[in-house]
Amino acid sequence: MNPLLKQRLVGALVLVALGVVFWPLIFVTPEIREPLVLQAMSKRPIVDQTPISEPESYESKVAPTLPATPSNPQAVQDAADANTQTSAQLTTLASLPSRDSLAAPQPRAVIPPDEPLIDDEGMAIFYVLQVATVGSAQRADEIVRELLALGYKAFATRYVRADDELFRVQIGPSAERAVLLQMKPQIDQALLVDSQILRYVQ
Repeated sequence: MNPLLKQRLVGALVLVALGVVFWPLIFVTPEIREPLVLQAMSKRPIVDQTPISEPESYESKVAPTLPATPSNPQAVQDAADANTQTSAQLTTLASLPSRDSLAAPQPRAVIPPDEPLIDDEGMAIFYVLQVATVGSAQRADEIVRELLALGYKAFATRYVRADDELFRVQIGPSAERAVLLQMKPQIDQALLVDSQILRYVQ
């Protein structure tokens, strides 16, 4: 093809393309659109802020039907705490014989009338021997470890009296008072206390 003719064809195509692009901008009347109308903001919705009551739990339904939690009379517990309160420096278990060396109690053939197996609520009755009341968690743990090493089932519980934090060390629980009564003389001699038999409460 003749170069001159080729250049003219290219130029014509460029002009046509420019015409297609600019023709609407120059000769076409722009479309008149309706103005955008902004509507007023809707009112704030009214939200019910009435407090919602807590759903009734399974525990709240069952709790009233459960028997009362066993406990020792306050005067009895206070007396046990006073009789077993001991100094951390004076207590020693060096003279306490091991549990295995004590004679096993004889099995009871008849339940004593003052030692029922269940209470009025139908709860089983177990007993503990409170052997010490100390004001130090560390000392309570030491006594428990020494008792456990000698074969006595011992544990410590924390309680607060007025502003004092105290710890009770107890042996048990046992369903028979005779088992704990057998230990009492040796415990009293070793810890220099008057250990007390109480009902086991959690």
